[in-house]
Amino acid sequence: MVDVYIVVYTLLGILICLPALLLALNLLMPKITQRIETRLEKTPGKSFVLGVPVTAAFLLWIAITANIPGLGQGSAFLAAFVGMGLGTLGAAGMSRLLAKRVQVLVSSSSEALSLLRGAVMYELACLFPIVGWFLFAPVVGITVIGAAVFGLLGWLPRPSVSEQVVVASQQ
Repeated sequence: MVDVYIVVYTLLGILICLPALLLALNLLMPKITQRIETRLEKTPGKSFVLGVPVTAAFLLWIAITANIPGLGQGSAFLAAFVGMGLGTLGAAGMSRLLAKRVQVLVSSSSEALSLLRGAVMYELACLFPIVGWFLFAPVVGITVIGAAVFGLLGWLPRPSVSEQVVVASQQ
């Protein structure tokens, strides 16, 4: 029975802490998460296309090196750590995008509260049985990893024609 309590309370603790982590990343690295949010908003397809080989490379490296004692297992752990870090940064950008879209639907509130709402919404969508586990979480997970790579490299999407017209008219 104690084992069940350990698992349940560990999962509960993780579920409580994830939105706080995503909020903290948004507050600590706003420029990176804004670039990731821009990528997710403007070019989600390109983010997914980049996320597929990046995710596959991490998973393949981990699968190959995990059973090699010593440096192999260390490199597998490092690859998993970096991959989870990219996924977490991408999730912070996704929670920023969700917060931006939810802000329109709720009364005006603080940006931090909106970011927290976006993080909780993202987390709950991933936790929805069957559809969230096997469809939403993997597809969005691959997409946010691709967007995180774009965001860390600083590659923003080209402005659309309408955005160029607005910038030209303001000058």
